[in-house]
Amino acid sequence: MKIDEKYLACNPVVFQQEMEKMFAVGLEVRSPDQQPFAAKVSAYRGRNLRFAALRFSPHSTSSLMIGQRSGRLLVTLQKEGVALVQQDGRESRIEAGDIFMIDPSRPFYIETGEILTHSVYIEPEALRSLVPEWDEHTARAINGRAGTGALFSGMLDSVFSLASTLDEDTADRISDSLPYVLSAAMSSLVKDTACSPSRLKQLHRQRILRYIRENLRNGELTAKSIADSVGLSTRYVYELFANEDESLMKKVWAMRLERCKNDISSSVQASRSIGEVAYYWGFNDVAHFSRAFKQRYGLSPRDYRIGAKPS
Repeated sequence: MKIDEKYLACNPVVFQQEMEKMFAVGLEVRSPDQQPFAAKVSAYRGRNLRFAALRFSPHSTSSLMIGQRSGRLLVTLQKEGVALVQQDGRESRIEAGDIFMIDPSRPFYIETGEILTHSVYIEPEALRSLVPEWDEHTARAINGRAGTGALFSGMLDSVFSLASTLDEDTADRISDSLPYVLSAAMSSLVKDTACSPSRLKQLHRQRILRYIRENLRNGELTAKSIADSVGLSTRYVYELFANEDESLMKKVWAMRLERCKNDISSSVQASRSIGEVAYYWGFNDVAHFSRAFKQRYGLSPRDYRIGAKPS
């Protein structure tokens, strides 16, 4: 298999570009308080099997692929250090020996200190055939030190140690087997989420929020169109969110504002105007968007962008 080893002591944007070249994933990486960023990457790329060993300085990572199909599920074994991972309202502290999954096509956030990770990319549909609800378990810690979790960890460690000796046919067979071993490692998570009335409501809420995320750019999104698309009544959809801090449509606005905030402050998106960002995320009136943005974040979009630029 082809092995690329790189040491990158650089601006995080350069690292983002390298990761996109190697794995076709769009990431936004930031160092805390403009600290120097460094990463050592050993990337292994076969026809189907792709994984990487990554050693990082402290940083945060989020997705630049929101709404796009990545075609890959990122599964990470934490080898050293601690990370905080967030996706779909779930948040977990990941320690050495833990395994976690992230879907790069949906919003996520990872914050770390000095860490070493082994990450492998798995075909989502292959895992879905074994664990239909796998996307309800992203950003959750799987114990990779015992039981079936240890089996998956051991397999990853073995693959990494043998990577340079693998031929493509063997690598393909390993790639085909990974979803099966991962599904076994996930068995404890699946058991923990057995269905009950409250669990069913939670699943409905997650399904609705997933639909909203996937259609956030649609400026015509309404409670009725959301309800129709997920096969529920509009009244029941309202009831599902009645006891939360924000109503359903306020959540839609908040999610759009958050995406706009991320794009406005991103150096990668610096060439796009405020209006382009607002229209892209489903706002039909730039003036209305600007007022809502300032009300939520305390600054106008323009001032927020200026403040986000490196000094």
